Amino acid sequence: MININSVLGNIFKETSLRNENFEEIKISRVDLEKRILRKKTDSGIDIGINLDSGVKLQHGDVIGNDEVKIVIKQMPEQVISVKLKENDQNIAILLGHIIGNRHRPIELKEKSIVFPIQEDSELEIFQRLFKEIIDHIELKIEKAIFLPHTSADVHEH
Repeated sequence: MININSVLGNIFKETSLRNENFEEIKISRVDLEKRILRKKTDSGIDIGINLDSGVKLQHGDVIGNDEVKIVIKQMPEQVISVKLKENDQNIAILLGHIIGNRHRPIELKEKSIVFPIQEDSELEIFQRLFKEIIDHIELKIEKAIFLPHTSADVHEH
């Protein structure tokens, strides 16, 4: 087993790392929050990860040592994407209030708000919650890499 305790960089932030060949580890968003992990790379190398307190892995991080360099690939998960049909500030405020009351982390994408779900059946729950504004929004479930907005530290219920 190879032990790793630091992040060397991120392929999305440092262009010098983009053209290298790396081993890969696929990790769920929940596991990215953990400081200590044991995983296997795509070629079967056993890796022990033990990061310093306060350090969290992110999609695209490169970890490793002199023997091996590994890129972290976050696994896609079920999300609901909500898009406003028209630019209406009152609808946007109400939409934000409803999602905020559910204490969901959000990702802001171009003209849409995305948040993770556990089951497809949650779409029905949000359709009911959005009943007053349902004609003004588009809802869809998709599988995507969810990168929560970092401006607020929220918790999920």
